[in-house]
Amino acid sequence: MAAPDTRLDIAEREQLRHERPASELEQRLAKLAEGHPSSPDYEEAEGPAGDGDESHKPERIEPLTDAEYAEHLAEVETKLEKARADGLATHIQHTIDRRHEVWSTARELQHNSIIDGLFDRAQTVPCDRQAVIAGGLAGAGKTTVLREHAGIDLDKYLTINPDDIKEELARRDLVPHVDGLSPMEAAGLVHEESSHIAKRLAQRAYAEGKNVIWDVTMSSGSSTERRIDALRAAGYGHVDGIFVDAPQDVSVRRCDGRYREGHEDHRNGIGLGGRYLESALVLARADPDWGSQNRKIFEGLKHRFDSWSLYYNGVDGSAPFLAETGRSAKDRRRSVAE
Repeated sequence: MAAPDTRLDIAEREQLRHERPASELEQRLAKLAEGHPSSPDYEEAEGPAGDGDESHKPERIEPLTDAEYAEHLAEVETKLEKARADGLATHIQHTIDRRHEVWSTARELQHNSIIDGLFDRAQTVPCDRQAVIAGGLAGAGKTTVLREHAGIDLDKYLTINPDDIKEELARRDLVPHVDGLSPMEAAGLVHEESSHIAKRLAQRAYAEGKNVIWDVTMSSGSSTERRIDALRAAGYGHVDGIFVDAPQDVSVRRCDGRYREGHEDHRNGIGLGGRYLESALVLARADPDWGSQNRKIFEGLKHRFDSWSLYYNGVDGSAPFLAETGRSAKDRRRSVAE
């Protein structure tokens, strides 16, 4: 027997939209404590204008000991697991259909605002239909390689990174509140939402032919292939693949150091907290032949890129280096013709 069709028709979808409140953000802001930086009534404390007196700055509190930090990590994992079980992930809370694919009107307005802001920052990006898909484990150093070693002028590309969108959601107080966790510690609850916004941003960029960089982990072969297919269908004549390789233990250590630094800043009232990444998720991506499944996916898809580069960045204190590079037969023929 065929599975029942759970899709909503247009009338049902519109009815559901109007049943959801449109003032979600205002309601959440109103509930914030008076001293919260995002509160409408918050006023940043300042010393006398122009006195330059550093003595007014509060002293930083003592950082967590290793034991306290380990205890906090365990608490974060427990609270995130409970939050997911309680249905706090935003694609559960803020969608209005049974498949969790149609977002509420209030949430869509927020998505539109985020996309508009990111697109506005890319006004000067050329529309040459050039694309780069950059992959690598978290902490591998993709941004450093792209900016300093791959010969890519980042100002000439719109970078699409779901993790950056998570931070934007956190800045707008759209990450679900979990007692005891910073906004970025709870950002895993907006994983599906950030991916949805990234796809919409990409569609808008493709429509204009903006040069784009997908900054991702390349953890899914099917997702990577869909990105390549979408770029080709949109008329992108050159799609490069770049992978930044680093051992899993190095990736975990770097992510942990970055997270811990951000967490200590947040404890002192600075920033949104460190970006939390469960080390088990990284270690679960192990591959006996390639080190990580991410690298294995890249190796299997190299032939689909016009050109590809593999960088190694696995030694702290040493610069990344180009380990391998290659070009498709089509790209070689095109270079000869030019």
